[in-house]
Amino acid sequence: MKRTKKIDVHHHIFPKNYVDALMNAGVKNTLGVDFPKWTPETSLKLMDKNGIKMAILSITAPGVYFPDIKFPLGFSEELSRMTNETIAEIKTKYPERFGGFATIPLLNPDASIEELNYALDKLHLEGVCLMTNYNGKYLGNELFEPFFKELNRKKAVVYIHPTDPGEQFNPGLDFPNALIEAPFDTSRTVANLMYSGTLDRYPDIKYILSHGGGTLPFLAWRVAMIEYAQKDKKPPVLRSLYDFLIKGKPEKGLQHLRKMYFDTALVSGEYALRPLQMFAPPEHIVYGSDFCVAKMAPVITKNLTKNGDFKDENLDNMEYKNCLRLFPSMEQHYFD
Repeated sequence: MKRTKKIDVHHHIFPKNYVDALMNAGVKNTLGVDFPKWTPETSLKLMDKNGIKMAILSITAPGVYFPDIKFPLGFSEELSRMTNETIAEIKTKYPERFGGFATIPLLNPDASIEELNYALDKLHLEGVCLMTNYNGKYLGNELFEPFFKELNRKKAVVYIHPTDPGEQFNPGLDFPNALIEAPFDTSRTVANLMYSGTLDRYPDIKYILSHGGGTLPFLAWRVAMIEYAQKDKKPPVLRSLYDFLIKGKPEKGLQHLRKMYFDTALVSGEYALRPLQMFAPPEHIVYGSDFCVAKMAPVITKNLTKNGDFKDENLDNMEYKNCLRLFPSMEQHYFD
C-alpha cells in the first residue's frame, strides 16, 4: 500500500522572481547545479507521486548572498522579503499542503532580526532556513550573536542547509560542490557553533540538519570533543573528568549533537542510513526529499524502508510524527 503521510522538511522552490533576480546578478546555479524550472504545481505533482502529504518550503543555496558579485545596497534584504512573502502566499493558497522556512539577510544584524520577526510573527512561517556560511562567515561568528539570541528567545526552529564553502575551504574541484562539499560544510558550521559556545549559550533553538547531518554521525566523537576546547574558554576540568573517566565519552558534546534533528535527504544506502539511525534518536530523524533539485530523490525516498531500519512507530516518527511535534501548528492542516 502506498503511504501518503510524509512531511518533507527539505523541499526547495525556485520562484521566477527569485531566479530572475539571481540571474540578473550573475548567479546561474545552486552549488554548481543549474536552477530547475519550478511552479507550485511542480511541487504538488512530485509530492503526490512520492507520498508526501505536506512540504515545508525553502530557498536553497546560494540564498541571498553571493561572494565576489557586487549587488545593489539592500538587495539581499529585499530578496529575503520577496521570497518569504512568496512562500507565505503559497502556504495561504494551499494550507493543507505547504509550510515554509524564512530566508534571512544574516549579514545585516538589524535587518536579520526584523525579517525574523516579520516572517514568524506576521507571515506565520514555521521557522528559518540558514545557510551553513555567509560569505565565509560560519554560523558561530560573533556577528550573528544578536540574531541567535533572538532565535533562542523565540525557541525557533532553524533548518540548516549547506552552501558553497567559504573561500578558505573551497577546493576548486572540477565538479559541482553539491557532490562532496555540501555535507562537509554542514559539519563545519555545526563544529563552529560548538567551538564558539553558541550551542551552550542558546539551548532553546531547535536545529534541523540537512542530508543526515552531513558527516556528523561518522565524526560525532571528534566534533563532540570541541565542547571541551571552546574558543577563549578554559577547559571544563570537572566536566571533562566526569565525561571521559566516568561516562567514557564526550558526553556533553554528544548531547548537543543528538539534540539536533536530521533529515533523510540524499541519505542513500544502508551504509549511510544505519549509522544515522545508530547515532540519532528515532524521535529526531525527519523526512527530507531535496525536491525540486535532486533527480535521484524518488529512488532514495523509495529505498528508505529497504536501506534503513524504519519499522512501525519509527517509520511513522520519521515520516510525519516528529515533524508534527516540532511544528504543532501544522497538525490542523495535516489532518484536514
